Amino acid sequence: MPESLTSREKQAIATKKRIYSCGVELIKKYGYDNITVKDIAEKANVSIGNYYHYFRSKYDLLVEIFKHGDEFFEAEVPKILEAYTDCKDILVQYFLIYAKLAINDGVDMAKNLYIPTNKMFLTHGRSMQNMLIQILKNEQEKGKIPNVLDCEEITEKLFIVARGVIFDWCLKDGKTDLLAEMQDIISRMVESYIEK
Repeated sequence: MPESLTSREKQAIATKKRIYSCGVELIKKYGYDNITVKDIAEKANVSIGNYYHYFRSKYDLLVEIFKHGDEFFEAEVPKILEAYTDCKDILVQYFLIYAKLAINDGVDMAKNLYIPTNKMFLTHGRSMQNMLIQILKNEQEKGKIPNVLDCEEITEKLFIVARGVIFDWCLKDGKTDLLAEMQDIISRMVESYIEK
């Protein structure tokens, strides 16, 4: 934390982090739909009113989880992808990072996020999506992907496939090699978009 923050500001940041981590812990253990704001507040040792000071709703906690995923991508993707020049390699590496995010969260958390009631997957304009759209547009400019293809549509379809791979990993209790599966399936999918 920056030293210029007052002790009150530092305490506020620490309280928000505690609420967030307690919420994540409860989601992992019981599932998002099975916990309440009251449960999270009790676990974090704050009042319900204090919870609402930092998060407008229980859904806002979910938004924060996805925001952390976007921040992870913003930090990791550019430095990893700069080592690749081949279009297919770039796109496969991008989704291997996506799979690593699920691995880092753990299969229990993934099981509670990759569910039909989680509409965060339908949110457009997230930096994770925008980054992939830009990568695809760059590859189009290089002539690697046909100009007739819509980069936003490709992004949506690739994410549908990647979510399916992670969902399958969850179904199998994390006992499959998620990275190998992601690499294999995304490679096949990407080949259908690349200019021969």
